[in-house]
Amino acid sequence: MVTRSRSVGKWNDPLIAFGLFAIGVLLYLVGLYQMWTDVGGVADVPAGVRIGMLALLCAIDSFRRVRPATALAAGAVIVAVDAALGPTLPMWLVLSDLTYAAVLYGTARLGRVVCSLTAVTVAALTALVYLSTQDVRAAAGAGVVTALFFGTPVWWALVIRRQVELTEAERERSRVHEALAALDREAAVAHERATMARDLHDVIASHLSAIAIHSEAALSTTALSGERGEPDDGLREMIGAIRSSSLAGLSEMRSMIELLHAGDDETPDPRSSPPRLTELPVVLDAVRAAGGTVHVAIDVDAAALPSVVDHTAYRITQEALTNALKHAPGAPISMSISLQHNALQIEIRNPVGPDTSHPRAGTRGLANMRHRAELLGGSLDALPVDGEWTVCAQLPVPAPNGTDR
Repeated sequence: MVTRSRSVGKWNDPLIAFGLFAIGVLLYLVGLYQMWTDVGGVADVPAGVRIGMLALLCAIDSFRRVRPATALAAGAVIVAVDAALGPTLPMWLVLSDLTYAAVLYGTARLGRVVCSLTAVTVAALTALVYLSTQDVRAAAGAGVVTALFFGTPVWWALVIRRQVELTEAERERSRVHEALAALDREAAVAHERATMARDLHDVIASHLSAIAIHSEAALSTTALSGERGEPDDGLREMIGAIRSSSLAGLSEMRSMIELLHAGDDETPDPRSSPPRLTELPVVLDAVRAAGGTVHVAIDVDAAALPSVVDHTAYRITQEALTNALKHAPGAPISMSISLQHNALQIEIRNPVGPDTSHPRAGTRGLANMRHRAELLGGSLDALPVDGEWTVCAQLPVPAPNGTDR
């Protein structure tokens, strides 16, 4: 509750104690230290003794925050000795501060004990003055003064303590609400990931599996024959490419499903890592098996690329090759990948085929490629140049040690 206040303000306590000591010495020097001179008077005690007792009490008061119960008990003993010699105002001021600190910085149990002792002290002192003087006015005055000296700081400490407790409770409530909101967000994300993984598995993965199974069945039949009943190698090769592509797609789909099922604190299977440029030969083989011709020029160490750049480059290249094969089947494709001026340059060209809608076909695929590039701060252009459909992408690559490549 008041732990923070203790740690922050404990160095102020010696200053408070010194201030009370200075005020007390001043009261002793000007003679304004006596209390209830009409009730027993004040014993003739040397000023040095009074000031020494005050110094000891103020030294105890410097521990008011770190040891409130001990400081109050020790201070009460010294004030009791002072009261026996004749109560003095400086001692009561310091004891009042010790009472305030005990209620504010002590435990809740200590606060209740101090409240009870304060009430008992007021009643006992009022009765003692009345029994000593038989003067109702003197007894009432003593009770009022005692209540002001000790009741007021106790009340004020209770008010501050309550306010601190309410503030801490509100902070704790805010922390709990934030934690619950974070859990709700995590649960919503986990549910969405699970839903996406289930849909991918039930719909797309099942279709890819069916393609792989049917193509395997087609390869195992004797129907793939030419006019003379001999096996048609070209047809077999095309169906084999279909099967290979479906299996590769199925593998990637399973990787995506695993990644979606993996929680934020889980480490996915390394075999499920996103594909990279080192896996381009698989894509190129599939394109060639489908009847395409690809001229490749790669001048970059793919292993040295950041993983996100590597994966993005793979996806853009894969999509561009697929579009070229789709819209200009059989036409030669030229592909170059190089690293220039801290940017990965990707360029894929192919003659514009008979499909005149090539520039607009696959709009979603082009948008996806452009979006992937822009996420990395790069750019992608796809347009016809000199009778060739050209895809140019630039992906920024951080230079090592801030140097240009």
